[in-house]
Order: sequence, then C-alpha cells, then structure tokens
Amino acid sequence: MDPQLTTRREPVEITLDLLYELLGIERHWEPIVLLRNARAVRGHLPPLVLSVAQRSGVAMGPGSLAELDRMRRRAATYEALADELTLIPGTRVLKGPSLAARYPEGVLRPLGDLDVVVPDEARLWQAAARVYAAQPVDGIDITVLGDAGRRHIALALRWPSEDPMLDPELKVEISTFAYPGQPGTVPLRAATPAEQVHADLLALAEERFQRPFTVKDMLDLAVVLTSPDLPSHAEIARTADDFRLAPELLELCEAATGNKSLAPAVPEELTRALRALAPAEHDRRSTPTTDTDAPDPSAPAAPHTVGTVRDRLAAGQPVHGMLLELAPTAGPGTEATTEDFSTGTQKSSTDPSHTTTGTLLRTPLGVFLLVDGEIVDPALHEAARTALHKGTS
Repeated sequence: MDPQLTTRREPVEITLDLLYELLGIERHWEPIVLLRNARAVRGHLPPLVLSVAQRSGVAMGPGSLAELDRMRRRAATYEALADELTLIPGTRVLKGPSLAARYPEGVLRPLGDLDVVVPDEARLWQAAARVYAAQPVDGIDITVLGDAGRRHIALALRWPSEDPMLDPELKVEISTFAYPGQPGTVPLRAATPAEQVHADLLALAEERFQRPFTVKDMLDLAVVLTSPDLPSHAEIARTADDFRLAPELLELCEAATGNKSLAPAVPEELTRALRALAPAEHDRRSTPTTDTDAPDPSAPAAPHTVGTVRDRLAAGQPVHGMLLELAPTAGPGTEATTEDFSTGTQKSSTDPSHTTTGTLLRTPLGVFLLVDGEIVDPALHEAARTALHKGTS
C-alpha cells in the first residue's frame, strides 16, 4: 500500500479564529457577534462557540455560563444513554458521542439528537423501553418502510430540554437500519461498516440526502480525518463506494477544503480517490430499475387506504405513524403488529361495494395510525380511534 495513504495530519485546532473564518465574520467583531451568527445557522453551533470562548479566556457572565453548563449536561445525558443502549447486543450509536470524543479537550461538540442503530425490531423496542424508562418522553414519531421483503422501523422519542424556552428538545432516534438512502436513487442500507470511524464518516455523508452540509459537518470531518486511528484513505474511499456514498463524501471533503484553515485536514489522496469513484456511482443512480413488477411510487393513489400503505412499503417508500394512544408495555422480543379497519365510507360513489380502509400499528409503546401524507381525513382518524378502542379490525 502507498505509504502516502496512511500519512497522519496534525489535529485540528478549533479556535475562535477558525470559527470566525467558518462563519464568514470579520475578526474585529466581538465574540457576541460570533455567537449571534452561530444561532442563525444550522448545526446547533452555540454550545461549540461558548466552549471555545471559555477555553480562550473570553469574559463570560452567568447567562452564557449557565447555557454552556446546560449543554454539557445535555451531552452527558446522551453519553449515558449511548452507554446504556450499546449494552443491547448488536446496537450501535452513530456520530454523537464517538465524534465528540475526537474533539479537542474542553471543546463541546453540539449534540442535537442521538442516532441509534439496532439489528432487528425486537431490539428496537428493547432500546425504546430503556429510553422511555430513563427519560420523560412526551412525544413519539414512527416511520415504517419496506426493503426487500423486510419491514424496517425508525422511531424517534422526544422530551423537553432543561430550558424549553432556550434550548431544543432532546431526541433519540432508533432504527433497524443505518443509512436510509434516497428513494429511487440510493437504496436503504441496513448494516454498518465494522469500524466506528467508517460508520461515522458514512453517517456524515448520508446527511446530504436530507440537507446541505453545515459548518458542524465540516468540523466533524476534519477532526476524524486528523485522528490517530484513521484507516487508510484508500479504505475510506472504498467503503464509501461500497455504501453508495462516494459523491456525498467527496462533496463534504470539497466543502471543507474550501476553507483555508480546514483544507490541510483533508488529504488530497482521499479526494482524488473519491473523484475517481463518484462518476460510476452517478451512473448507477441514473440507471432505471428493471423490476417491472415493482409498484411505481410516483403513481397517483387514493389517500390513506390499505392499498396505498402496502404499495408504498413494497416500493420502499416511508409510511408514517400518527400516535393515537401512548401505552408502554415494552418487553424483550416484542414486535409491532398491523391491523386493518374500515371507515364505513365509500371509496367511490360509483362503486358502493368498496369502502375506505386504514391500518393501525400496535406497538409496545403505543398505537399509531399509519398514513401516507401530512393531511389526514378526519373521518379516517375518527374511525381509527373507534377501531383502537374496539381492539378489532
């Protein structure tokens, strides 16, 4: 192997000067301007700015110190949950605490939520039960998708922050897959690479399917690429290609190198390897599917019917759950069950023999109405509540 591919780089120094540069603020402005700008961009950057300011000896009053203390307690909550959940066999936490551990001592990496991957549905509910028992969960979101005949579930458990007027809520996202992909372009990938550093880098790249890259993403990349345990650049590029993420990781590398102070952290050997691999991945994405029996996810369908839900799942499209009743009864090995019900209303005035139907998802944490859109017919919701209390389809 080319020894250049394993050359280590100096660790990234996360300083106020670097943050001024990344946020595009002239250095003569006071740190309060830096903090105000950090609040206006994505990525939960204020805790990072405050911790770097404290580390740099900037004068801080009780308000800013209290905010930083809250954010450190928030990070500690996530770290404790990560330690607890990874006791469940096969469970892995992506990004979050493992990336935070790579930051310089005293610098607080912002943590919006905690991403947890489990190998199967039974362990998803086991993990969810542990979070529910440990935290004041007051909101649950669920998404169900189908992939190659297997049902996958993504679950988000939410609860208020220590100061809900100032800080975002806390959230743990648990799923039976690592990388959801992009419908019709990049398939869901359930597994993760063996090495945590690979898994974290791919999770960073995967974010591009949801939003543009942020300053925090670029900092995360830089601290990983300058870590002493970094695999070879060839291995990183090959893993990104195996997981269909070479173009996204390349874009993130190029975004980081667009900043003078971060550019030295990104090896040219890595970007060169990713540039060589990205065109083939773009070609794969532009090739239409040859499975003529697969449902067309773009085809119009009657809203909120069993057929629509089943078709979306068969096509790998997400179906969301509207919480009807929170009733935690989680136990090891428990799985969710689906239950169809009738609304009693006709699908069509010309076909009175067919009535609109819906689907309940009964889980160890509660019962959800499965829907395929943001707007739910009130009649469907009312029929779902009736079916819920009857306990019959």
